This record gives sequence, C-alpha cells and structure tokens, in this order.
Amino acid sequence: MSSLSPRSKLGRIGLRTATIVSLVMIALMIAIYFRMDSEKRDSVAVEIFGGLAGAAILYVVSVAVGYVTWRYREAVEAERAERLAERLDAKNRSGVRSSSVGLPFDEVTAGIASSPETVIVETWLDDLTLDRLEPAMLESLAKSRTIRIYILNPFSPSVTRRGRDRENKKGPEENRQSIRGTLEYLARTASKSRLPSPALPNILAKQAPQPGKLEVFCYDSLPSFSIYSWHDRAFVGFHLEGVKSSEGTHLEVDLRTGLGLQLTAHIANLGQMSSVVKIDLTRPIESQMEALHAAVPDCPTHELIFAPGPPRPSRNPMRYLAPPALLGIVLGLKARHSAKKNAEE
Repeated sequence: MSSLSPRSKLGRIGLRTATIVSLVMIALMIAIYFRMDSEKRDSVAVEIFGGLAGAAILYVVSVAVGYVTWRYREAVEAERAERLAERLDAKNRSGVRSSSVGLPFDEVTAGIASSPETVIVETWLDDLTLDRLEPAMLESLAKSRTIRIYILNPFSPSVTRRGRDRENKKGPEENRQSIRGTLEYLARTASKSRLPSPALPNILAKQAPQPGKLEVFCYDSLPSFSIYSWHDRAFVGFHLEGVKSSEGTHLEVDLRTGLGLQLTAHIANLGQMSSVVKIDLTRPIESQMEALHAAVPDCPTHELIFAPGPPRPSRNPMRYLAPPALLGIVLGLKARHSAKKNAEE
C-alpha cells in the first residue's frame, strides 16, 4: 500500500471521556466527604472509599474498552483499504499505480528504511542523490537488512552513450570518474554501517545485531530503466535524452502484475549476467578498476568521436566537361550533315 490508513478518533474520544468522568466522580466524592460533619465522616467513609474504588474500576474498564475499540477500528480500516487496493490492482493489469514528475525521495527513503530488502538499478548516482538516500540506507543496514545496488561498469561503452544522452558535456573519462565517485561514496556508507555502537553498562548491554548487507554490482549493458524497488512496489524512471532520470517522470509500479513482473525479471537477468562484477566495499575502489576493465572485453583503450576515413582520391575537374563536349561534337556533326544534304537537293 502506498500510504497508511488514517488513525481512528473513536478510541481517543472514548479514553478522554472516561478520564473526565472518573476525575469528576472522584472530585465530587472528595468534596462531599469534606463538607460533611466530622461525626458523619466516619460513618460514610466506607461508602466514600467504595465509590472511589468503583470509579477506579470504571476507569480501567473504560480504558480497556476504548483501547480495544481503537485497535479494532484501525484493523477494520486497514483491511478495508487493503481490499480496495487489491481490487484496484486486479483491475489494473498494467501494474502502473501512479506517476510523478521527479523521483519522490520521501517515499523512496521511507521504503528503504522499512523494507527487509531494497534493490536500486541506476547508471550512476551523484553526491546530491546519495546524500538524500544515505540516512535511510544506514537505518536499514542498522536493522540487519539488505540493499543491492546495480550501476554501470565505468568501462562499459554504455557510459559514453548515456553521457551523450544526458548532454552533461563530460567526456568518457569524466563519466568514469563519476562512477568511481559513486563506488567510493557507497564504500564509505558501508564503513559507517559497520561502526560499533557506543558501549553500554554491563546491566544494559545486549548482543549487538549483525550489520546489514550493502551489495554493489557493476553491469555492462545498455541501461533501460532506473529502478528503486522494495516490498511489492517500485518507482521506475526512464533514461531520456537531455534529462537526468531522477528529474524525469517516474511510474509507481506494482511488482506483482503487469510491468512489475517484467521489472522483476529484468533485475534477475541483470544479476545473472556473466559480465556483472561484485564490488568488494572493504577494499580500495582503485584496486578493483582492473577487474572492472577486464569484464568489458570490447572496451576501447581510447575514445574517438569520429574515426578518420581513408584518403579521398584527387578529382580532376575537367572530367565534368567531357560529357557536354562530346554531346556538342555529335550535335555539330549532325547539323553539318543536314546542311550538306539540303545543299545537294
């Protein structure tokens, strides 16, 4: 579901009413008790304290009823919203739930922080995007969850193509440096997630949970989508010319039907490619560049925008005058022959 069901006000109203009624009854009994003569106080003390006990019992019962009512109403509303979403999803076979201009970072970060497994597929991530995602990633890793990120191999020919599409006016080497910066940023994030928590007193000490897994892979293929997925939903962006994928239109997709099933298969196929390289975030990124280069056998050693063609043969401009000259000679001979024939007649 894209959002939580609103909390019911019925339970809170019941609790507030019970508290007010109980306090009024206690205040009334105390006021009556102190307004009595001292001789009568002893005789009615038992009844007064009995009334206070009854008020306390009434308050406890009212609180219990209010709490049960509150929880029941919330469960009913959640189930109703879930059934409505299921009916809408059943009718919507395309799997597309909604669309938005730009990546909705609030929903993405909330999904990363709450999901046991998150998958991100991108060309590369700039520092601005990573700064917005890192707090949610650290929160997820602290809860022993898994985050898998796929980005382009810096030596893939697709890096040059995507750089030209984005019109970022950077050369292939600068785009490779951008991907290297993404890998180094993710390595720092993984290092932060492995930092030990502050020491606690022996009485409060608990066994520290195992840190989550941040897995980063580099792939060599023409990128089709940018994908941010968790649970049964994903936000899908498109690599359009002249537009960063995070700034373009995104579709919210249900991964259980239609386009969602195709995206799930796309991610599975991406992970099974023979050219995919898993990055060891505990080692320096610079030391893994050679392995990334070896995974792309057709990577050129240098980039050429235009390959020089073979030298053109020299062209003689007189050759353009030959056909008209021959035609003129033929026409002249024919005219001379016609004039001679007319003279003989």
